[in-house]
Amino acid sequence: MAENNITCKVLFFASAAEATGQREQTVEVALGATVAELFAILSSESPALQQLQKICAFAIEEKLVHADTEITESCTIAVLPPVSGG
Repeated sequence: MAENNITCKVLFFASAAEATGQREQTVEVALGATVAELFAILSSESPALQQLQKICAFAIEEKLVHADTEITESCTIAVLPPVSGG
């Protein structure tokens, strides 16, 4: 890990998992990066994920957060697209 970077775990659910082809990924981002910046990095690696940006919710350590929330070292971030069922 670079000195000015932090590592976090990202969990993908439903259509986000389909878009990335995985359910979990470890990502290294710059210190002070936000959830939105992380999502931009993930979208550049999986362009299908970009289509979900405006409809996904995000959680850090199981608490819903805004896209401008700063990421902390070793946190777990969930990408939560809307789901429906009945």
